[in-house]
Amino acid sequence: MTLIVTVNGPKSIWLLADRRLSIENRPLRDDACKVMFLETIDGVAIFGYAGLGATGLGTEPADWMTKVLRGRNLSQEQCIQALAEAMSKEFPRHMVRMPWTGGGPAHHVLVPAFLGEEPRLYGIELVFGPDRKGYIRCTRHVVDKPALAKPPPLGIAGSGAHYLIAQDKRWARSLLRMVKAADSGRVSPLAVADHLAKLNNEVHLGVRDKSVGPCCIVAWQYSKGKGVKNSGQGHQFYTGTSRDASSPWLPTITNGMDLRAISDVIWPHLRRRNRAIRAGQPAKELNRDELNAELARLPVEPDENFR
Repeated sequence: MTLIVTVNGPKSIWLLADRRLSIENRPLRDDACKVMFLETIDGVAIFGYAGLGATGLGTEPADWMTKVLRGRNLSQEQCIQALAEAMSKEFPRHMVRMPWTGGGPAHHVLVPAFLGEEPRLYGIELVFGPDRKGYIRCTRHVVDKPALAKPPPLGIAGSGAHYLIAQDKRWARSLLRMVKAADSGRVSPLAVADHLAKLNNEVHLGVRDKSVGPCCIVAWQYSKGKGVKNSGQGHQFYTGTSRDASSPWLPTITNGMDLRAISDVIWPHLRRRNRAIRAGQPAKELNRDELNAELARLPVEPDENFR
């Protein structure tokens, strides 16, 4: 019950995810975070998913995925395989209560990526049939001519994908032109993010079952290839087509380290220091012993238990 759109550009990858969360017998929410960044020893990737939005206790898959990959300094494809194996063990008991539309419950993960300088698009699918028997598969998506080994430029998933498939292809051509323009430096990354947010809002207004919400997250990541002027990653939260004033850290794993957990420890210390400076007080040095003690208490081992 969502919308996921991915783009593989010449020098960048993009992912749009709406924030609607629907749990049985509970009011709709628009505060989910269905996105995770991954940086490995051999590449970068963005994960987005459609299907199971949260467990009955409220744990979202993006938070669980960071725990699965925490402490694992693996290659990109090894990380994807580790997640697929953990999903096959942990997700089925949470998916039995998902609404059945046509077939059985399904959870789809799309992963635009760069393996070195090579663009990739992966998918992880956990699907149940009417007989309640499920299967899981990992796929590397390529264009119709496998010898080219290129990913399709666009990927879509979720209930909102049906709406986009039914439209003419102008939305796709326009989006690809924007990404190409950003990669060549003719428009800013935020211009592409605004474009994707507008697309999410169009789908939100167009679908009848209210399965796609008005709020969304747009995330992007640049290739680390030679000659790429831009670098790193970025993201922006939206309400409708308006940029949110705050775009909190997204779940992020870098070479096995949970960067969001680390930032959650460091930022309160920095905020206290900045408040003192704004109040005209002498700037105090950070208490390194206290900071290191808090960091040392962070879990560093993988945890596949999906509660």
